[in-house]
Amino acid sequence: MMTEKELERAVEALLVQVCGTPRALSDETDLLDEGLLDSMGVIELLEGLEDLGIVLQPTRLPRDVFRRRADLVEACRKARFSEETV
Repeated sequence: MMTEKELERAVEALLVQVCGTPRALSDETDLLDEGLLDSMGVIELLEGLEDLGIVLQPTRLPRDVFRRRADLVEACRKARFSEETV
């Protein structure tokens, strides 16, 4: 099982890979508005997260979750926590 820090690092590495730039990790970067994460990127990101054992339901999440690194990491933490408590 991943620690919270390992989870954060894994999500960040995936985000950089999908977006193609370390700018994706900046708290000031809006991934959607700046075009770093488009619909195909979201699908690739979701698939990569599944490979890490994190399942996000995009139809149940607000679009804003995909705007910033911190929001995405938090959604992954919540998804991971809910899986572990079931």
